[in-house]
Amino acid sequence: MEGQAMELYREDREAGSIGIGAMIVFIALILVAAVASTIIIKTAEELQQNAEQTSSDTRQQISGKVSIVDVIAATKGEDITGTTNIATMDVIFRISSGSTGIFPPDLRYYVTCEISASLGMAVDSDALTAKDINTKGNIADTTELTAGTTYFGTITLGATDSDGSNAGAGDETLDADDTDPGCAAKATTGSSLNMRIVVDGGGETLTELKVDSVTLGTSLM
Repeated sequence: MEGQAMELYREDREAGSIGIGAMIVFIALILVAAVASTIIIKTAEELQQNAEQTSSDTRQQISGKVSIVDVIAATKGEDITGTTNIATMDVIFRISSGSTGIFPPDLRYYVTCEISASLGMAVDSDALTAKDINTKGNIADTTELTAGTTYFGTITLGATDSDGSNAGAGDETLDADDTDPGCAAKATTGSSLNMRIVVDGGGETLTELKVDSVTLGTSLM
């Protein structure tokens, strides 16, 4: 009887030890699950916030844009060698569908070109004044540009040879003295320019312009 009692006691102790061990493992699993769920919830919240921000930015960029209808040669000039070039261009554009809250002061243009190996790239940049396509009059700064409506604006290309503006002016070369060169001298037949229209707080539209002819009214797209 005593031997059986001892055996039962030993079995009870072993069972108790196993039970305690299982409980420890169970509690550890609960703690791990709690930590994991916290991390998962936090990560999910961050992903949701990022997705909402990305969606908002994308909607803003898509809706706050202009569509370029055409770019035509408006006036001509001469580069430093006397070659005829395009001095100004008329940009015909349309406000993209769904765009709201765009006013004339929100529009800006950037025209880039490569002048030379020594002078590098040139950038002509200024506000793009929106004009009525029919009356040719300027749209008031306080007038919202309507989605789907066509407008136009004029881009002026800057002089490249800044310290001798034309052939015969005494300095007909591009050199280090020509500070802040513009793209006018590069708007000649056979050349290309890059034009970007940017909406403040919205998106931007990039277009490559190809000068196949300097005849006034010629499309550069």
